Amino acid sequence: MADFRRWFIALAVLALMVGAASAQVGVAPPGATANSPLACTASAAGTPEMRPEGYTELAGDIVITCTGGPLMAIGAAIPTTNIVVYVTPSVPITSRLLATNGASEAVLIIDEAGANISTGATGQYGPNAPQIGCTTSQEQSTPATPCNLIVGTDNSGLYEVAKPGPGNAAASAQNVFQGKIGDYGVNTVAFYDVPVLPPATAGVSRVFRITNVRLPIPGGITGQFGAFISTNPNQTLPITISTLPIGVVGPAMTAAVKPKSGGFQQCIGQTVALSANLIFTEGFATSFKTRVVPGGAVNGVPGNSTGNTTWAAEAQNLAAPSNENIPGGLYGGFAANTESGFIFPQFTGNNGGSTTYTAGLADYGTRLKAVFYNIPAGLTLYVSTTSGPVPVTTPTFTPGGTNTNPFAVLVATNSGEATPDGSSFSNVIAGTASGSDGLNYLALSTNSAGAATAVWEVTNSNPTAIDSLSFSVYIGYSPTAPTTSNPYGTPITGLPTTAPLPDVQLSFAPEPSQGAFNPANSSFGAQPIPRFAVIKTQEGPWVTINLCQTTLLYPFVTGGGGFDTGIAIANTSWDPFGTRNQQGSCKLYGYGVTLGSSGNTAAQPQISGCDFVANPLPGTNCFPVVPAGQVMSVQASGVLTNFLGYVIAVCNFQYAHGYAAVTDLGLRNLWSSYLALEITNLYGTSRVGVPQGAEALVH
Repeated sequence: MADFRRWFIALAVLALMVGAASAQVGVAPPGATANSPLACTASAAGTPEMRPEGYTELAGDIVITCTGGPLMAIGAAIPTTNIVVYVTPSVPITSRLLATNGASEAVLIIDEAGANISTGATGQYGPNAPQIGCTTSQEQSTPATPCNLIVGTDNSGLYEVAKPGPGNAAASAQNVFQGKIGDYGVNTVAFYDVPVLPPATAGVSRVFRITNVRLPIPGGITGQFGAFISTNPNQTLPITISTLPIGVVGPAMTAAVKPKSGGFQQCIGQTVALSANLIFTEGFATSFKTRVVPGGAVNGVPGNSTGNTTWAAEAQNLAAPSNENIPGGLYGGFAANTESGFIFPQFTGNNGGSTTYTAGLADYGTRLKAVFYNIPAGLTLYVSTTSGPVPVTTPTFTPGGTNTNPFAVLVATNSGEATPDGSSFSNVIAGTASGSDGLNYLALSTNSAGAATAVWEVTNSNPTAIDSLSFSVYIGYSPTAPTTSNPYGTPITGLPTTAPLPDVQLSFAPEPSQGAFNPANSSFGAQPIPRFAVIKTQEGPWVTINLCQTTLLYPFVTGGGGFDTGIAIANTSWDPFGTRNQQGSCKLYGYGVTLGSSGNTAAQPQISGCDFVANPLPGTNCFPVVPAGQVMSVQASGVLTNFLGYVIAVCNFQYAHGYAAVTDLGLRNLWSSYLALEITNLYGTSRVGVPQGAEALVH
């Protein structure tokens, strides 16, 4: 598996060799003449799937192939043309801007320069030519000075090739041209002063490849993207205009939260307990991407690269030539799984800002984000620093290397999700401590709104399978005793019927709400690549904390009309089984009528527990606190005067049991008693996904 990507690279190079069999440089043997008029055809080199969430999705390359045309005199100036690409449907092209005049990372490459494929010509020409950028055309300088090229021959004298002309200081002919965005509309990229040397002789062709065109998908775009080409003057590069398929919108990412079954009891402390798993699943096989190719070919030579080293897929300092500079490689297989495009270190810029960017190089790999809301006070939230199940401390493969096991690491917490990486990849990994599932974990800091954020970055992925990445969520807390202001103790869960559920929202990152970027801003140079929209809220509860309560039902209670009821509650948390001792009071909810001389009237009295009352009078205005191992009681005639009905008692401790005795006054003729029934706690696990309908009694 470690050499999986290298096989992809070898296949990509082989595909280029097959496509370059006709040399792709002009051939001028003695006595040769033009075989046909110059004819050029534009085609789509690939139709990649694009994420519907992505603002900077790479479109497929556009390849213009020319044949025929006149033989030109040696030393003659090579004619130039301007090439404009129009994207349909019309959306703003989001390729990175490197200069304030619209110069971008989009590039045009002539004759697959840098592919290092044998063509028959001797010397560094065609695919064997070094990649040389034209830096004085309209994109780069004012006033513009075209990179003048003239007709020459290769070392054998048999092949017509482009060479630097008068006043051109380049040692070799320029063959990479920079695209300028927006001159003919936001959906256009233009390449100026592109030299066109007619192939002339039968069996040879000239190739112009356009790459690094990025498109925004959010906003309702579905189906397929297309492009068509315009040239001026058209006779220099005559193209039959047709719409080319350069991308298709694929399925969205899906994300799910799987909380621990049953949840936790508020009164039972936890150290670092697994609370939930967050699962992110690709919408299609190349949805999760590394930043760059971790190992592969440089200038067409397999293995001459950063190789299978830690974090190689996140490399920042890519020395020229980099391992992602092979024309046609992006959609030949080996680089389809990276956020970066065709990396060309000769084109850099800052678009008027302070950060210098390199053409084609993304800021980072695909990032996945979890935003946690409603974190209870007194609770510590932890997340795993890697995806599972392999801990990064003892990996079975190199994180960020060439292995295709899907893997991601924690890179940011609470902030920084939209900040480009610095001089080297920085991952957040905390020591060697691990949770119950073997993954390292890190505590998150909660902000003033009770929220926290975790961001993970993809460092390994499989371009041939639908990847799923799972991250663990843990909690820890030490419960405290109830107080008047906090009757449930910590962690504070609030009142059971009104407390907001702890919720986590899952998405790609960065996205506008927390990534602090404006998706409508045209200053693309200062905005992160990649960046995303949240097109569908994907969320769920990441923890369930059940209040430590027991609910008792007293089916018949009366406190008037010549009768009385004794209501007793025992706290049996003191036992020989090692149960954690608890204490708390009970709140009585009466449902029935008030007996009176003028007739019965509806009444729903409520008697609070004494630890909820500022001036408690046990047995008069409140129910007493019940310590562990004790029994407390009240008379209905004292707290529920003239009441007739049933009573529900909610006790703020586990293991409560009830007993009631009904008598006539003075105990003359009647004595009846019964045990209270226990009602399943509807405020516990049943808050999530279980209907709160009829009561469930414990028998």
